[in-house]
Amino acid sequence: MKIKLSILLTVILQNFAFGQELVTKASFENIQYVNSLAWHEDEIYCGGYTFKTKINDGNSADAYLVNYDLSLKPKWSIKIADKHYNEIGAIIRYQDKIYALVSQGKMQPLAKDLFLTLYIILPDGSIQEKIPVARTFYAPSNIAVDGQYLIFGNTSNAGTSYSSTSTPEIIRYNMTTKKITRQKGSQGLFYPKKIIATKAGIFLSDMYFTPNRPNLMSLKNGRYGEISLKSKKTEYFLDCYVNKNILTTVCVFPGVYGNMNKYLKYYYLDLATKKTTSKTIPYPTLGWEDIRFSTFSTGLSSWLIAQEAKTKQLNYVLLDSSGNVKKTLKFDQANGNSYQEYYIFRDSVLLKANSRGIQLYKTE
Repeated sequence: MKIKLSILLTVILQNFAFGQELVTKASFENIQYVNSLAWHEDEIYCGGYTFKTKINDGNSADAYLVNYDLSLKPKWSIKIADKHYNEIGAIIRYQDKIYALVSQGKMQPLAKDLFLTLYIILPDGSIQEKIPVARTFYAPSNIAVDGQYLIFGNTSNAGTSYSSTSTPEIIRYNMTTKKITRQKGSQGLFYPKKIIATKAGIFLSDMYFTPNRPNLMSLKNGRYGEISLKSKKTEYFLDCYVNKNILTTVCVFPGVYGNMNKYLKYYYLDLATKKTTSKTIPYPTLGWEDIRFSTFSTGLSSWLIAQEAKTKQLNYVLLDSSGNVKKTLKFDQANGNSYQEYYIFRDSVLLKANSRGIQLYKTE
């Protein structure tokens, strides 16, 4: 993949100066909003949805999954419109199959009646199988691979209203036996945000870190646990990873009415001793006015989008596990508004997608 990508970029970029440059871009034919992006070797997959449906009642949505080559030319596209509402929440390509989590059912302004289905798709774009998973309410987490299992987080709702009892769960799909197992959590967790599979175990984070509530679910060797990092305010999850038996979790307090003392916060959980330490970095220390909530993890560091306080410039910022800025790249506001961005950094290339389309950049 690196060789092919290098050759392609050499051909396309021969007239560009060295630096961060837009290589190529493509607009969407059907997608209004993007909510998933995956890159596997020479294949790119983008999932999104549109409210422009035959029903056209303002609540119905059709989902689309588009496969691109490295020049962002579409190879195939799948439309999912079986139900009133259809949305692709996560995509992963593993070996010779593409796996997509699709929420489908009935959507109303104050109610949701949705079911989560795992679509198994072949490289040519044909749907091989649809695996019913569970009732769902909020968007699922990403999909990760743990040996022969696909793992992801889901929120199962007892009813269709926002006040109905919600239960988070870690779901494991055995790719060999095609069996599903699930570990249900307490009602303190609501929004599954990110799941990671490590030698230290499986960890599923909540989107919001609220005081006096569990923040993560864990599963190792069949043993289930819930972790509270003891946040003092309601913070928004950005990223997490494990290195040398330390679970590092990155959060942000984006400010609320009456308290605009915004900060970035790192939690460090020693998985051996169970001791938690933390580090708080106020925005002014970093020269920031604001940040966006979309991130990309390298596994040991985190990319995020931050706005400079003085210049109002938006930048991609790479932070190490201590919160030190390791790299800064300007955000291309001509091809995105920064609020709902899906992006991947790989081999000195930036791939990103948003409501304006999909773009590929050379970063070095």
